[in-house]
Formats: sequence, C-alpha cells, structure tokens
Amino acid sequence: METRQLRHVLALIEFRNFHKAAESLRVTQPALTKSIQAIERELGVRLFDRHGKTVVPTVFGELAATAGRQVVAAIDGLNRAIEESKCLDTGKLSVGAGPYVADVWFGPVIARLLRMYPGLRINLHVESWERQPDALRAGLIELFVASIEHVRERSEFRVLEFPPEPGIWVCRAGHCLASREKPGRAALLPHPIVGPQLPETIRSWLETGTKDLPSVLARKIDTASMTMIKAMIRDGDAVSLLPPASVRAELRSGEFVTLEFDAPPLVFRAGVVWLADRSLSPAATAFVRELLAEVGLEPGAYSI
Repeated sequence: METRQLRHVLALIEFRNFHKAAESLRVTQPALTKSIQAIERELGVRLFDRHGKTVVPTVFGELAATAGRQVVAAIDGLNRAIEESKCLDTGKLSVGAGPYVADVWFGPVIARLLRMYPGLRINLHVESWERQPDALRAGLIELFVASIEHVRERSEFRVLEFPPEPGIWVCRAGHCLASREKPGRAALLPHPIVGPQLPETIRSWLETGTKDLPSVLARKIDTASMTMIKAMIRDGDAVSLLPPASVRAELRSGEFVTLEFDAPPLVFRAGVVWLADRSLSPAATAFVRELLAEVGLEPGAYSI
C-alpha cells in the first residue's frame, strides 16, 4: 500500500463521506472511490461499510487507520528531517581536527560559514590525528582535517590532500640556539622538545649517538595543544618541529625564529577525510568548499 493510499483511508475515516474526503485530498470523488476499492482488493478485506452518503470503518478499516497514522507520521517526520538537513540554517555539522589545523584554518572557515548560515550548529572535536579515524567510523564526526599520512592509501577513506608543508624547527627570539649557525643534535640536549608525536625518521636522528650522550628525547614533551606548544616556546627554552602555517604570525612578528639543524627533512601532509561509502551532508559540503578556498585550492576542481 502506498503512502498516498494510506492518506486516502485516513481522510475517509475522518470525514466519513467520500465527497468531503475527496475535497480535503484535492482529488475527484471517483478517483478516491477507485483508490479505496484498489486497497480493499489488495488487502482482501472490506475497510468501509457504506450507508448512503456516510461511510463507517470496519474493524479492518480501524486497523488500517491505526497502522496508517504511524506510517504517515514516520514518513512526514523523515521528510521534515531531510528538509531541515538540506537547509543549512537549521543543519548540524560535527567535524574533527588535528590541533595545528584547527589553530590555523578553522577559525576563518567557521566564521565565514556562520556569517552565511547563522543557524548552522557546529561541533568541533580537536584531538590528535591518531584518534580521528575511529571517531569517524563511530559516527561522532562526519569528516576530519588532520595529518593524512596513515589514511591516504586506505580505500575506506575519501581524502582531499592539501599542498604539503615542510616542517621547520622554531624557538623564541633570543634563545641561545638562535645565534648559532646550524647547531648539531647535541645542542638540543639542554632544551625540551615540545610538540606532537615525532615521525620515526626524526626520532632516529635525535637518538643517533646516544651511546655516549643522554637521549635528546628524554626531555621530549608530547602534546597536541598548539596553545601549550607556543607558550612553552615563548616563555621558556623549548624548541619544536612544526608546520610553517601554525607559527606564521609569530615568525612574521619576530617573536619566533627558525633553527637550521642537519636533520632529515620532514613534510607535513594534511587533508580533509571522510568515509568513502558515505555522502557528505549539505553542511559538510559547504564546510569543505570553504576549507579548500582557505587552503588556497579551487573548490570547483574537486568532486565533493
């Protein structure tokens, strides 16, 4: 039985009259009569008893009405939910972000989205990139923006990659290492290294020759908080290996300076990721387009 036919049954029960029910449905009376007869044939039972111009539901008609009200209410609720999701002003979006990504790009992107769609509700989940795929699979977030090194080749994810950024070593201006030209690894010993988990190539370089020297990593402070990383660089003697965009303002102002070590090169590869077998909501699509524009990519060049 179609939803349209269920509505015909419910209207006839309400008005107890074919003419009035047809008017409420904006169909002709013969069309309504044929629809009810077709339903009765399909079910193999009589739904209504006719008494002149008045119709009375049978026990089967009452059963059909009870089920019909539930089905119609569920379908109407589904249609409302779909329309609300299509309307960005009443939509909801949950996104995940790695710390430096959130610090660099999310502010301007979300500000523009909320100017365009003031009613859009946005939930941010800022944590290390290692936890983002699990949050995505669990449905806690619809997409995430973070390091893509460990997901870019996995078929379960759809990945839009941003331009790669070379990692840079930074410290505060006036730091004792700032005046030294290309200091060696041992020069890092007195100074804590602060930042996210280091890749294996950098860890191996830092641990080279530790047979005669304490491990440089002994004072490594693991944190994904850009606020904490910058505070420890600014107010102490910590150094860090970071993407240039995350400290662009501090380098421009001269508050932070770069250090040149004879270390292996490190490239940060970030991007936006969602599950390959799921379509993005209108709100998520709008977010990705704004994010691509903020990163310097042409949104129209990507199939989102």
